[in-house]
Amino acid sequence: MNNNISKKFISMLLLAAFAGSNVLLSSFAMENEVQETPPVLRSGESNFTMRLKGDVNYINSDDPITLSLRDSDILQVLRMFADKAGMNIVFHNSVEGKVTLDLVDVPLNTAFDMIIGINNLSYVVENNTIIVAKSSAKDFNMAKQDMSIIPVKYISASTLADFLNKNIFAAQKPGLSGTEIVTTNPSTNELIIFGSVNDVSVARKVIEKFDKKPTTTTFKVNHTTPKEMADMVCKMLLPATGSSGGSSTGGASGIMTGAASSSSSGSSGSSSSKSSGGSSGGGGSSLTLNSGTVACTINSKSSGQVAALGVQNISVAYYPQLGTINVIGGSESQLNMIKEFIKDTDKKQPQAYLEVSIVELNEDGQKELSNNWKIWSKVFSGSFDGETSTNSLYPNFFAGNSYSIVDDKGTVQQTISKYTGPLTITYMINYLVKNKKARVVVNPRIVITNGVESKIDVTQDYLESVEINSSTSTGGTVVTRDYNVSDDQGVQVSITPFISPDGYVTLNIKPEYSTEIGKVEGKEEISGKVVEYTAATLLSHRNLDLKNVRIKDGETLVIAGMIQEHETKTVSKIPVLGDLPVVGGMFRNTLSHKDKSEMMILITPKIITDNDDAVENTDTL
Repeated sequence: MNNNISKKFISMLLLAAFAGSNVLLSSFAMENEVQETPPVLRSGESNFTMRLKGDVNYINSDDPITLSLRDSDILQVLRMFADKAGMNIVFHNSVEGKVTLDLVDVPLNTAFDMIIGINNLSYVVENNTIIVAKSSAKDFNMAKQDMSIIPVKYISASTLADFLNKNIFAAQKPGLSGTEIVTTNPSTNELIIFGSVNDVSVARKVIEKFDKKPTTTTFKVNHTTPKEMADMVCKMLLPATGSSGGSSTGGASGIMTGAASSSSSGSSGSSSSKSSGGSSGGGGSSLTLNSGTVACTINSKSSGQVAALGVQNISVAYYPQLGTINVIGGSESQLNMIKEFIKDTDKKQPQAYLEVSIVELNEDGQKELSNNWKIWSKVFSGSFDGETSTNSLYPNFFAGNSYSIVDDKGTVQQTISKYTGPLTITYMINYLVKNKKARVVVNPRIVITNGVESKIDVTQDYLESVEINSSTSTGGTVVTRDYNVSDDQGVQVSITPFISPDGYVTLNIKPEYSTEIGKVEGKEEISGKVVEYTAATLLSHRNLDLKNVRIKDGETLVIAGMIQEHETKTVSKIPVLGDLPVVGGMFRNTLSHKDKSEMMILITPKIITDNDDAVENTDTL
């Protein structure tokens, strides 16, 4: 019995000694604690890191601590930390659990953050008191309802508030409020924060990082149009994550709010859907100076559960009148990339002086041989002048000698009588040869640029069709005519060149030639009268589409052989007599008609050498 009591007493002494040694070791280690320096916001363009936690400064000692605990109550551990720091501590009823740790040479603040983080706790510091609660506690709001107002200078306060609420404050960060606490004052572009000192401190660091005046970089374009260069920059260099375009005018400063914006050099401007400018006065038209157009705006996008900042990354605008491209925003690497791209692609394009001759040769020939017979007698009268018929003045009477033609009023207009004279036979011969030749020449001279389509248009308007509409009203019949006019009668030539350095010009040629061949007439009866009108105009088309035709500098390409030929022959004769040999030709009429046309295209390119003299000569052509 006495041995059992002795064993229990010895065990109690050993436990007490072990507990006392742990307390002494912990106290000694805490005295060697070192204060952690608060994170400093670095202003560099890269490798920026900001601590998204609240800052609690316990003591001024720089000595680290060494601590070893096993299954210790989280409340007692945090009380021990607060006691050593000389601060008060208050726990919400949601704080519970145990912690096991082995720390060697770790600052007190870092150890505190580790314990808070792994136990999903949050805290705020107010008046030397630490308030700790479970991050998921629904009946306790860590945000202290102190209102702070922070002005935002350059970017939109609303987009910045959304970024802070979703990515920082609502993300359950230790030492920060676990709910959305930021709103805005749109009229003054200010952030309104309902939170603790730590919340305001983190918000100020974020604003300091992102609220910067956007930079505008101007690039001069010499040989390519600003619009083409801006389109290439947007489509070939920048990621197509989102773009919008519109016109804007330079010179007006404003706040960039994430929409497409453009500006002149040194200033930013808000975009609009139309170019604006001052009124020109009495004419009522507007005059726009230095107007620019937004080619694309690249905006940030959210990735997964991380909300985007909501401001533009880079915006590209072009100014045709100034010959410049303005890039708003962008990193130094992006700007260097754009600069090198413009330098490599903004090159002088080769040009050529092109002489084009379009010749149409028309030949129209007609040969006519006609025999005209007429006969008058008391028994029979008739005629043959290409058609066999009776004489209308002296028809053949089988009964009676004459008749009269009377109008509606009973007036005799004409009397037709039987021929009473002697037998009369007449003969006439008509032989006619017609030849008509025409030559139509179109001879334009133009300067063409490498890879750019040029078009020669020598056409005229013509009446394609007429539409007649009639309507009846109380005043009578109203007739309206709608005239449809087209403008493609003539010559059109499209030419796209490729000028190679070895003295050859490769052309894509598409000539189109249209001529009128006739009209279709229509008739319509209106109010008892027959009205004639042009229902349609018929055109003859001769088109070619030639690809990759290679011509040496100074040589002439001839495109010929586009011949159109039409030939007709009409024969009329008196039956039986017209078929007789030899003499049958006297009783036949022959009409031959031949129409022939040919179009030729002659193209002579002359490459313009890249020197001042050649440029001056080109200007005088």
